[in-house]
Amino acid sequence: MNKEEAKKIFGQYNRTSDIVRCPNGRTIIRKLLDSYAKAAVNLYGIIRRDDFIDIFNKQNIDQTSREELYILLLPLVFKNGWYCFYKEYIVHNMFFDNFDHADYLLEHQAGKPRYVPDKDEFLKYVIEDYADNDHWWNVHRFMRDVFGYSKDTSEGYEEVRDYITYGDGIRELGSILDRHNLIFNGEKQLQEFLNLIMLAKNSTRLWENNGHTPSEIHEILSKRNKNIVKFPTLQRAKAGRNDPCPCGSGKKYKKCCALFDDTKIAQLTPDECRLFYETWFGLISFVNERENVIKVKIKPEYPNAVNEMMVHKVREVLWEKPGLIDEYIRETELPEERIDILKLWRTKHKKGMIFILEYQQEYAVAITSNEQGEDRLYGIKGISNSIANTLQRGLPAQIETVLLPFKGKIIYDSFMSSMSIGFAEGAKAAFREMYGKAIKHGIITSLE
Repeated sequence: MNKEEAKKIFGQYNRTSDIVRCPNGRTIIRKLLDSYAKAAVNLYGIIRRDDFIDIFNKQNIDQTSREELYILLLPLVFKNGWYCFYKEYIVHNMFFDNFDHADYLLEHQAGKPRYVPDKDEFLKYVIEDYADNDHWWNVHRFMRDVFGYSKDTSEGYEEVRDYITYGDGIRELGSILDRHNLIFNGEKQLQEFLNLIMLAKNSTRLWENNGHTPSEIHEILSKRNKNIVKFPTLQRAKAGRNDPCPCGSGKKYKKCCALFDDTKIAQLTPDECRLFYETWFGLISFVNERENVIKVKIKPEYPNAVNEMMVHKVREVLWEKPGLIDEYIRETELPEERIDILKLWRTKHKKGMIFILEYQQEYAVAITSNEQGEDRLYGIKGISNSIANTLQRGLPAQIETVLLPFKGKIIYDSFMSSMSIGFAEGAKAAFREMYGKAIKHGIITSLE
């Protein structure tokens, strides 16, 4: 961003007339506040001014105030453009082109505690690429050991790191490696690479988690019994055959999830997966343009570059107004196959709370009530991974999602919210009783 663009952004949210000389005796404080502001936006992306002042005052003898913060930092905002004041917040310059993204980030941070290291550690985040773990370094070193020192290795590593850190899975990992001519020598080498990536991903401090790593925030929110929205996630490294199953069942992996991880029949085929996402993103793109939900354009293609939390915002509007599906079909030239799928989504989707009770080889078995209020069992397939692989937790599990018919199968709309609560033995016994009664009607495997 050049100086003229920075000044234009500055003028949108700040008054040039408010820029004044630094008050006598406060030069050192201004320099320290500037360092704190840079560190804060690097660690959090966005932070409320009052929260920022609270962190600063708790970690320093010299105190500041809301009014002084504005006076001292405004000239530096205008001069350097590393961060700026936006509404009641200090935001990273990454949001200067579209402050709606900052608002989306705030929504995703809501309810999550803030990671606040001590002063010495906090100020290390003045360096934009600072990380308090060696996992990404281990990934880089592994790639250099395998592929050697080259431009392809360095650029490939940077692209892999950004994609895994801020993306929604590993769908594009292969194409990134191919683009940089980085080919692993066998399954064992590739698996070691994926293991290192998973460690790095789960140990990376993320803006959406208020600076916490995915591992930290999962543990914190689990203890609080908060909803954890499960977006399409990085596929786990394969467990050893005799290891405890990562789904939390207590069984050995070979006697549990391996049964469907190996066969991949508890999920859509690759062709079905692509058809689902291309149909889904086409619909989501139409809803976004019709309802003006977010300013970012969602392309009707798969893979899709739009952040999942933005897609989720559009998805919520869709299921509030499912009639938009009819408008999409009427106004868009679509293949007959997609029209048939969309018509069923319009009339046969099932939104609400379900309980996953069992993982079978072909699907996850869930119980919920039908239109008459009677408990019924449903066999639900995953999309790119099985439900067990996506959830990675013990059963029973309480899930909020939207079930969809798809090519004679039942899937979900790629989003599920999992209540991180445990069930005592009495509740588990009640679920077993419900299962026993509902199984008499069989397991429903199609909503059509």
